Amino acid sequence: MRQIAGKRFIGLLLALVLIGCYAGYELLLKPTLNGSTLVDNPTGKEITVQIDQKNYVVPARSFIKINLSEGVHYISCEALGLQQQELNLELTAYGVVNPSRSKYVIYNTIHTNKDLSARYKPYAVEGREVYSLLGEPEVTNALFIPDRTLGRGNLDVQAPSAQSYQQVNPDYAYLTRIFRLPDFFEYCSQHNL
Repeated sequence: MRQIAGKRFIGLLLALVLIGCYAGYELLLKPTLNGSTLVDNPTGKEITVQIDQKNYVVPARSFIKINLSEGVHYISCEALGLQQQELNLELTAYGVVNPSRSKYVIYNTIHTNKDLSARYKPYAVEGREVYSLLGEPEVTNALFIPDRTLGRGNLDVQAPSAQSYQQVNPDYAYLTRIFRLPDFFEYCSQHNL
């Protein structure tokens, strides 16, 4: 009997800890996140994107910020031939909505004043050789590309310098960022990657 009561107590205690962690996230951490949901248009023409029957006009070679909640939405864009379909924002609503199905790159940038060039490895990205210290760049044309940093690595955020980026280790910092494919190649050229 004592064993059964002990197991029930541990189960109840574990459930309370999980509820406390979730409440802490919802009440304390979630309000401090400042990510963006962007509808991006890398094409040369203005487009109108309809999400949940609301129209958003997106200028050529630009993006707009919108408010969407996590979960399933519906998107279409007549100008791009995108028929109405599900837009699933799982785990986060922050990221890039990609109605043109253009190619983007998710890349782990490192910010440091140290010379780490000998540690970089070459990777082939769309026929070009680029270098990365923190894994292979990921090329995607997904309808939604989540911002894995919850606000620090999206298209609308400039990369921080090593000095301005708060980290435990003051010598370097890394950040997962989303790039349009041409912007990624420009970033690589600027940083000799």
